[in-house]
Amino acid sequence: MKQLLLGLFMLVAFSANSQQTNLTVVNTVKVKKGQRMAFEAAYKLHIAKFHTGKEKNSVFQIINGRLAGAYHLVNSGRSFSDLDNERGDASAHNLDLDKNFFPYLEETTNGYYNLIDSLSFRPEMVAEKFVVTVRHMKQGMQGDWRQEQARAMKILAKMKGKFWEHLSLSTFAMLWDGSDQVNVTIRNLVDGFASLESGFYGPPGNGGNPSFKEEYIKEYGTLDWDKRTKILDEAEASSEQYIMRLRKDLSSQ
Repeated sequence: MKQLLLGLFMLVAFSANSQQTNLTVVNTVKVKKGQRMAFEAAYKLHIAKFHTGKEKNSVFQIINGRLAGAYHLVNSGRSFSDLDNERGDASAHNLDLDKNFFPYLEETTNGYYNLIDSLSFRPEMVAEKFVVTVRHMKQGMQGDWRQEQARAMKILAKMKGKFWEHLSLSTFAMLWDGSDQVNVTIRNLVDGFASLESGFYGPPGNGGNPSFKEEYIKEYGTLDWDKRTKILDEAEASSEQYIMRLRKDLSSQ
């Protein structure tokens, strides 16, 4: 069930601030076959009626992979104190879900995530297309992996070239995930899916500028580069990757 949530997220979660409103609630739903158009029509009405204030939702649709066609319904900018408060129109909201939402669904589940600033790189950049990488970490490897990712973010800040200037990464941790520790990294494609094409940002070679490996070794040394390579190879128990897009037409306006 937890794996259905793995597409978190996203740029809407960048409202994290000093009030610690950095929680993101993700509901992942799979629609029954033949019910997609009916579901979308019903959900548009639900959003217009119940999700225009603090409870605004953003909707993302998964394009490929195991969850192709599923939707991530994302409510971000939340705090732990919000979990103590029930919305004032809870009864009407839940009744509408029971009548006009759940009947179209094959499966639904939800989870909580928070944005990790130290493992993200220019997450404020706006995008509507995304590459999502979900990592299930081996026991005892979470700390080493995060340390290396934090180092990588510092090196990225030194990189020069069009590709690096347009790079935006957001890393989230799944909360209350038990022994199966999950990290999700989202590449925010500010130039759309076209930017995934080889040569989109120019010919290979980084335009004569130092490569990521060269900058890393310059900062930390060759031995640490070798250690980094080993950690990244060994830290993951499993992973998956997919692309998704923002559905503005289904999101709160």
